[in-house]
Amino acid sequence: MADYEGMRWFKCDFQVQTPEDAAHWGDPDTRLPEPRRPMVAPVPDAHGNVAPAKPDERRLQEVAQAYLRRCHEVGLELIGVTDHNFSQKTDPRDWFMTHLVEQNKSVAKELCKQPLHILPGFEIDIGYHVLCLFEPAKKASHVWRINRLLCKLGLDENERFRQGQPMPLRRNGANVSLKELIELVQEQHNGIVIAAHADQNDGLLNDPRNIEDYKNHKLQALEVTANPPVRKILDVVEGRDKAWARSDRHPAYVMSSDAKSLKRDENGEPAANSIGYRHTWLKMSRPSVEALRQAFLDPQSRIRLSGSRPSDALRHPRITSVSVKGAKFLADQELSFSESLNCVIGGRGSGKSSLLEYMRFALNQDDASSKDQDAALSRKRTQLKESLGEAAEIRIAFEAGGGVSDTLVYEPSRKVGLQRRIEGREVSDLNTVTRQLQAQFFSQGELSRMTSGAQGQAQVLALIDASSGTELIELNAKERELKGTLKALFQARRDERRLAQEISVAQQEATELTRQLEARAALQGDSKRNQSALQARRFLASLQEQFKAEVAAVEIARQSLIIQGTALPDDAGAWPNAEWFVSKIVSLEQARAMLIDGIASALAEYQLLVGELLGSDSTGPVLGAIEADQDAFRAACALKGIQEEDIARLQELEEDRQGKFKIVVDRTAALSKVKLQAAEFEPTLMALHALWRKQFDVRKQTADDIQSKVASNTVRLRTSFMNDLESFRQLWKRLAPRDGRGKLARHWEEIGDDLFGSWRTRDKEATPWETLEAGRTDNCVLPNFYGQMVDDLQPAMLKHLDSEDIQPIWEDIRLTRIGDGIDVDLLRDDQSVAGSMTGALSEGQRNTLLLNLMLARGEGPIVIDQPEDELDSSFIYKTLVTDLRSAKLKRQLIIATHNANLPVNADAELIYALEARDGQGQALAQGGLDRAHVSDAVLDIMEGSEQAFKRRSEKYHF
Repeated sequence: MADYEGMRWFKCDFQVQTPEDAAHWGDPDTRLPEPRRPMVAPVPDAHGNVAPAKPDERRLQEVAQAYLRRCHEVGLELIGVTDHNFSQKTDPRDWFMTHLVEQNKSVAKELCKQPLHILPGFEIDIGYHVLCLFEPAKKASHVWRINRLLCKLGLDENERFRQGQPMPLRRNGANVSLKELIELVQEQHNGIVIAAHADQNDGLLNDPRNIEDYKNHKLQALEVTANPPVRKILDVVEGRDKAWARSDRHPAYVMSSDAKSLKRDENGEPAANSIGYRHTWLKMSRPSVEALRQAFLDPQSRIRLSGSRPSDALRHPRITSVSVKGAKFLADQELSFSESLNCVIGGRGSGKSSLLEYMRFALNQDDASSKDQDAALSRKRTQLKESLGEAAEIRIAFEAGGGVSDTLVYEPSRKVGLQRRIEGREVSDLNTVTRQLQAQFFSQGELSRMTSGAQGQAQVLALIDASSGTELIELNAKERELKGTLKALFQARRDERRLAQEISVAQQEATELTRQLEARAALQGDSKRNQSALQARRFLASLQEQFKAEVAAVEIARQSLIIQGTALPDDAGAWPNAEWFVSKIVSLEQARAMLIDGIASALAEYQLLVGELLGSDSTGPVLGAIEADQDAFRAACALKGIQEEDIARLQELEEDRQGKFKIVVDRTAALSKVKLQAAEFEPTLMALHALWRKQFDVRKQTADDIQSKVASNTVRLRTSFMNDLESFRQLWKRLAPRDGRGKLARHWEEIGDDLFGSWRTRDKEATPWETLEAGRTDNCVLPNFYGQMVDDLQPAMLKHLDSEDIQPIWEDIRLTRIGDGIDVDLLRDDQSVAGSMTGALSEGQRNTLLLNLMLARGEGPIVIDQPEDELDSSFIYKTLVTDLRSAKLKRQLIIATHNANLPVNADAELIYALEARDGQGQALAQGGLDRAHVSDAVLDIMEGSEQAFKRRSEKYHF
């Protein structure tokens, strides 16, 4: 399987020192030896010859291994090795970095982990401390370039340290400038510069003399030591300190350990300034300098400070008004909506998309559109959720039907109680209330994602389901009920098979015990009479048990008749000829009562008769004869000189045999009950299949209704029952053999496609799963496979389904519905087909199809963010505007847009204009186009100003 190439969060530490930096390293037990590689003389050979002495690198390797293990222990995946001035040594074999890189793979393999991404580099002093990092080193030669670069900067190998202390980077008596350093490191050698511990005394932000360096737009990142940074630092990096303000974006800030130790504290946590003490999460595809640069350019999305892996923490019909308080991107505001078409407009950063997304969050609809959300959309939503501060509150007033009003209050930061609640009343299930609103939300770009590939069909089906109303909801509820019942009935079927097997085993064991008893030739005749006597006694007991079981079964049936009854629905009084139904129900209940009384009377007579036949007066003589034969057997044993121990053994064998017979009786009684349950499986399964067909019928009726209501008359929907091959394939994969080497596994996908085709061709079974079950009695449920029948695959497949690990999955699959097939045709003006959702349509045409369907069906609000971005421009005025004008007459539309066709030509009842002031979206104007300040806002925002609009109109030769 190919390596994962997508982005994920990496735990990073961009500033770790090593024992290389002896002046600052704090652990005596991991200090490096001097000399680094002492010479060791080899042992003389057999002839007394001694080879030349060799340098011993074992200590360097051991420390490197310990260092790497500690990095893995604290979960680091990337480290930037930034010893001061790199190294005092000149031989690459003396560099600790060389051994760190060389030992990386072996230590990772030992720990069953991926090797660390080691970014080689150094820390230097240019008046404040700076980190320089380079591409990950995978072999020792990658480290040598770092040494050469430091020489280019002016720190030759013999000038980097004085009396063990690192020297600042100076040239001609002055510090090398940050500008020169960035040019050499970032532009010439593909590295990256980070201002080290910028909030400390030796950091960039500590001295106002460094302001111009901070304003260098090529400085992309700096390091802080607190999360969050202190207020003074935050004012700088967030642009509030005007003295430090940059004309472009401010640099990203990260956290690093500045590690000088491998120690733990008394709680087992990393000690201060040791490996793992501080870290940063970066989202990257694969660590590299370019990945770091991209992350530093997009810190809100790709950088998190400390804590656990961010991906682990992510959990993420008329609206009358919405209010927003405490949001980062929107000023506190409230607006009231028209019941028809509402357009939210504004420039970039004005918050129009944020407003719609906040509404989506409040109504808990942020995950309704797709299971496979676009990564950019997910990041945007995460960022927006995080922008709702401690005092944030979203209030949505709505009418779900009948003019009854409710207000939903959403407080995302609440730790106690519900984040969402209905103001002024208690509700047991909030989703039931909000579901009545039937709101549908579609984010920017979502139409295209919804119609790409097979997603288009799935989304049209989801739209049909959402538009099918209570009938489909009730069918879905009944489906869940039937599936729950069937899961219990599967257990009953398993119990039936188990009990039958236990009965068979017990019967055979009793037979074997009988043979042992009869094997005693000396007492064979007497033994047979004794066995006959015992059989007679057992048969008499079984007659009595059978009588009891029969009486109990009849009594259960009689009680069932009493419980069942027949009652008319509450609203039956409004039926035609209601009196007829009432009289018939009364007569039926009288007949039922007569049946119940008749059963009770017959049962009493039966009990009396059996009591006479099997009572003690009748059975006494028989039991006496049985006892006489048993006494004769015991006397015969004594006469034959059978030892007391042998008699006891005979008795033990007989008791064992009787125990087996008891098991047969008990299991047979249990089996009769289980069979009653198991017998319900097939009719219940048939009921589920019939319900699936009803679901499709509702969907088809809804699809036909949607098609008839498309105002522009440009859509034709085609539906087919459970015909989504991709849906089938996803379920079929769950059943695949775990061992992919066998013939069955190798052909699994082809067998599945054949099965699906065979089901549709046979047209006998309700589902492909039942076609497969039919293979237990029909050897030809699969068509010819690759031109010839593979005779052994069908039985092998059935055996596979009955295996212990697959059987539970198979039972679940049999109760799982395959998706219905759907396609949508786009029609021309002459009603000819221009293309279909699954055929040759452009993205814009597919999106137009879906939007037409959304507008045509349903009563709840539709909230869409900038639909024009995803539609062919030729359809916007001709089709979309037409559909909007029609749809707004029967449902509420709330649309964020920057296309004037929508609010102007579709004649919006409410235009809400936003502008960005002080970093937040604030209301500029609201109302209809008949208000001057609203039309001015539309002109300025959507046309670029009145003058710009006039100049364009002149160019068009109007």
